[in-house]
Amino acid sequence: MIERELDIATQDGAMNTYTVRPDDGGPLPVVVMLMDAPGVREGLREICRRISQSGYFVLLPNLYYRSTREFVCGPTRNHPDGEANLKRMFGLMETLSNARVAADTGAVLDVLPTLPDAKAGKVGLVGYCMSGAFVTAAAAKHPDRIGCFASYYGTRLITDKPDSPHLMLGDITAEGYYAFAEHDTYVPLSDVAKFEKLLAAAPFPSRVETEAGTHHGYAFSDRGNLHEAAREKHYERMLALYRRHLS
Repeated sequence: MIERELDIATQDGAMNTYTVRPDDGGPLPVVVMLMDAPGVREGLREICRRISQSGYFVLLPNLYYRSTREFVCGPTRNHPDGEANLKRMFGLMETLSNARVAADTGAVLDVLPTLPDAKAGKVGLVGYCMSGAFVTAAAAKHPDRIGCFASYYGTRLITDKPDSPHLMLGDITAEGYYAFAEHDTYVPLSDVAKFEKLLAAAPFPSRVETEAGTHHGYAFSDRGNLHEAAREKHYERMLALYRRHLS
């Protein structure tokens, strides 16, 4: 694998971005991963590499670049620094918004024609946790450039704010895939059912699945809730989506 770091210019500064591609071939279809709240870390790079092995050029921007070029949330469970680590993470989360991340995604899309590893054409997105909302917003903001997107245990998909992702579903044209955990205090099954009904009425093709026996973060190797079978299925569904729309 060929791994590089690059800075992508946005209206707010330089967004440092991890990239990975296979050793040979190219230019390649593009996948953009939008990080979850704990930040760009090895657990996410691991997923990027796995996607890239199937023939994709993958970019993982640091969405916290306005505040810091490096952030990885420290331990939170049964740790003396757990409360402080969570406080810092939630503080960084509050610096983001659906509009900001949609604009950042647009900056990534704008730079792709200048990157020799990037094949021309529509792009795939994937997001986890807080970025379930972000990939939805980005797909709505850039319908002419997003070919498909996947969201895993996405949070804040239905809120009482005017920028709630569920209010943007009518602007999406790309195929979307949403997967949720059966046991998730952030996204209870009642919320999943509400969102599924809204998707059924939306104009774009979509699929929703809830993974039995899983907890929030089940696809991550580093967050304490890894479920091997669900993790493999998450790759299967995601890569099938990309093959349909990007290859």
